[in-house]
Amino acid sequence: MSADSNQRTPFKLGTANVDPGRNTLERDGQEWRLEPKVMDVLCLLAERQGDVVSRAHLIERLWVSEFGADEALTRAVSRLRSALREIHPDTPTIETVPKRGYRLLLPVSSTSSNVVAAASEHYVAGAPTHMTPRPWLWRGLLLMVVALAGVLVLVLQSAQDTPTPVEPTVAVLPFEPLSNNESDRYFAQGIAEELLNALDQFPDLKVIARTSAFIDDPGTSDTRARARKLRANHVVTGSVRRYQDRIRISVALLQVEDMASLWADTYEFDAKDLFAIEDTIVRELANALQVRLGVGAAVGRSDGGGINQAAYDQYLQGLQLWGDRMRKDDTRQRALAAFQRAVAFDPQFADAWAAIGTVGVYSAGSPLSRDRMTFMRMTEEALQTAIALDPENARANAALAVFHVTQRIDIDKARYHLGEAQSAAPQSAFTHYASAWFHRTIGDTESAFAALDRTRVLDPLNPVRSNARAAWLVETGRFDEAMAVFEACFQARCLGEGFIAFAGAAAAFSDSDEYRQRWLPRVSEFEARVAAIPADKLPNVAILMPAFTSIEYGRADVDEQIERVRSLFSERLITDSIGIWGPAFARVLPAETTLDILHLAYERGDLFSTTFSQAPFDGVNPWPRDVRAHPRYHALWQRPGMPELAAAWRQYGRTAGLPTNGDQADGPSQSGLPR
Repeated sequence: MSADSNQRTPFKLGTANVDPGRNTLERDGQEWRLEPKVMDVLCLLAERQGDVVSRAHLIERLWVSEFGADEALTRAVSRLRSALREIHPDTPTIETVPKRGYRLLLPVSSTSSNVVAAASEHYVAGAPTHMTPRPWLWRGLLLMVVALAGVLVLVLQSAQDTPTPVEPTVAVLPFEPLSNNESDRYFAQGIAEELLNALDQFPDLKVIARTSAFIDDPGTSDTRARARKLRANHVVTGSVRRYQDRIRISVALLQVEDMASLWADTYEFDAKDLFAIEDTIVRELANALQVRLGVGAAVGRSDGGGINQAAYDQYLQGLQLWGDRMRKDDTRQRALAAFQRAVAFDPQFADAWAAIGTVGVYSAGSPLSRDRMTFMRMTEEALQTAIALDPENARANAALAVFHVTQRIDIDKARYHLGEAQSAAPQSAFTHYASAWFHRTIGDTESAFAALDRTRVLDPLNPVRSNARAAWLVETGRFDEAMAVFEACFQARCLGEGFIAFAGAAAAFSDSDEYRQRWLPRVSEFEARVAAIPADKLPNVAILMPAFTSIEYGRADVDEQIERVRSLFSERLITDSIGIWGPAFARVLPAETTLDILHLAYERGDLFSTTFSQAPFDGVNPWPRDVRAHPRYHALWQRPGMPELAAAWRQYGRTAGLPTNGDQADGPSQSGLPR
């Protein structure tokens, strides 16, 4: 029976009744609704009744366009697994057969004389999935959000009906506190944060990420200019006033083109209703968007208790600080401290635990991770706590995907958690960013850059992600594109921390005398500033950077720096940011020392988790031949997870960095030292 058959014959799956025409599963009077594509996947797997169905076959049958189909299938299978786990909690449901596809493990039988019907295209209102309970600020907010959603639906619908439709993109700006109380600023942000998070779950609606929408941009105070800078065609603004135990909110939805007010209202409430959980809010949003646009299916929230107000205030402060990381001194450390205070106030706050884990995943090589194993344990425990509290927490799953692929080297676990994140928040910038890290690490460069490009659309003002993209361009040898980004960031002073050192390293990896001559004075001046900072306050990469620069740029003190490196590594092994300095030092250290560093980097999760970590493995700044031919380098690639990673790399045509027999030629080093 063809995949585009119009038949919708019900069938039985284990103990559940499946109705493809209604996109429902039913057992013991309880009903679950699936998205149309998720039901299509189930029907195709059921047609084969226990046989393995390849991913290629599923994509060919169910997706018209190949772009994004791989991630969409992963998401659909993840959602299907989640639904089937609820129905059959103690029974295996879908088996992933590595390198082959998926197999439905539940028995399939007919509910009539007909065979199981094939998949068909159809749309119905979605069923709820379980999301993190968030602290909706008061019950009156329900009216505001539902009203706003109705107006938003009508606006987006009208945009769809135009001859040349514009992709609907909404920016929720931080609400303005109408008082001088610092706590009110975070309180006002919390309202916008909740609305943003609710809209973020709609698969076909683009919502600008918090890190761009909430950025402190004094040069763009005009709302229209700010929205255009964010590339949004609609914007939500508002204000909050608190007086004793009363709260007043004013909110408006504006069309950016002419700044017309499409809807505005004011609400006044009793503060005693603060943090009331209102699951109905998002359900109403999902239903309205589904009816009008066919978006928002299966979006919802689970019931749960309120979150401690002090915890939530700390969480919001942490988000603001985390968004400023690398822009301002100490913000990374202060963000982590704020998230840790949040879980101290409320140990059941899953999003705060997820935030701690996210800091850990993306801070390898920073001063926070000097005690690497302790930091890695903290990261994993925080993410596991978040998942235990909320198994479908999008941010925790996204961070776990990056953690498992870059630090634990477990591709299957990483793929599972990425699928869970994509199911929960398919249009979030943090989901696409995790997808980019996943695909980058497994060698799928094309998919990695595609995911990064989607991240930049949703988070256009975030320089951290723009510069991550530039670093990955360096790793693939696209120096002109990368150095243009680094130069623009330098001129705009867009980042602090170690940006200049990283950009200087990128210039060192290039074959361009122009880039090297431009960046060497900047790096030298940066090193002079860093020299005044106590060593215990610096990341290890900053301690090693002068030696790396001297070796790669051939400075006059190169011999002195080589002796310094040899002495330092005879006392202790450093592993973080190994992709920057590792190959340079490997040319002046004994091979056994380099191999000790590599094996310890594997154990500490440092091989693939930091800036330029992949450069030696992509063929830029390569490991010397004698290292890659060494038996211990071969042994490194036999450690858990590494053979699967090597197989993935070969699948995508990457061989640089894999073990060799020592018979391949390398290009000359910039310093003149033998590679």
